[in-house]
Amino acid sequence: MATTTTSNLEAAGKALGIYYDTVVIESLQPHLYFEQFGTKVIVTQGNYTSRFFTFNKISTESVTTLTEGTAPTGLAVSVNASDTTPVQYGLHVEFTDLVALTSVFDLVQSSLREVGKAMARKIDEVIQAVVLAGTNVIYAGGKTSRSALTASDLIDVNLIVRARQLLVKNGAPEFPGGGYMAVTTAEVGYDLRSNTSVGQWLDVHKYAAPENIFRGEMGSIAGVRIVESGNTITFSSTVTVHPMLVLGADAYRIAYWVPQSREKFSQEYGTGVAAYVSLPEENIGVANPLGQKGIVGAKANLGVARTQEERMVRIECAASTL
Repeated sequence: MATTTTSNLEAAGKALGIYYDTVVIESLQPHLYFEQFGTKVIVTQGNYTSRFFTFNKISTESVTTLTEGTAPTGLAVSVNASDTTPVQYGLHVEFTDLVALTSVFDLVQSSLREVGKAMARKIDEVIQAVVLAGTNVIYAGGKTSRSALTASDLIDVNLIVRARQLLVKNGAPEFPGGGYMAVTTAEVGYDLRSNTSVGQWLDVHKYAAPENIFRGEMGSIAGVRIVESGNTITFSSTVTVHPMLVLGADAYRIAYWVPQSREKFSQEYGTGVAAYVSLPEENIGVANPLGQKGIVGAKANLGVARTQEERMVRIECAASTL
């Protein structure tokens, strides 16, 4: 006869923890727009600073004609280092034992999903605070500063073409499936679609390789694939300024710090967000002596660094009001 032992209970607990993590991650990933374009690194336990190394391009002038039997002069490789350290973000939802008694499974599931969505929006905002502070900027309407933009300085195809050509000039690599990516607001997306003078527009469902579509991708123009997000930050100025970040692959990197117990799971899913669930009867203590309160929450430790400045161009423009 089989007997249930403590090892069985431990395995069940671990499985339940993985299940909770999976619910949160599957809820947040569809809402991550900027995170999907960064190169993600899982930092193992015991490390505080994550250092990203990038190599400067070697000039073709360094490639010389060789003389038979004569060794050429060696070169020194120029390497840049970008450091980032963890900042911890998290939230939790409290619920009572009475609510748990009536609909605990639905409550936990629903709460985990909403927690995951909130974490996704926060992670994308944290990433934007870094990547939208890049130094390569193009202003709409031929303006030279953010404060000079007016309500009539809307997005147009020439701005996108110019940003793309800057990336080509800088040798920025394209993303899988071809093309550069651009992330912008829903308002700018509306202006692009409604502008009859915008040519070369290709809807996403007409792609030759639709299997390589990114989250939020709505189409492409002039070799730039456009993603719109309702969580893209804007800038306050004389008018509300909307950014469009045009970028090549591996332009910025995102580091997640995770405990050793979650390292394998985080590597598999490519994220360091962890779920925490404590049912009322499991949360007994001085502050909760009768087990009347439980929690559902999530947290993440992350840092972001712009590692390849020449692979990002930010377009700033005004936009229509929706």
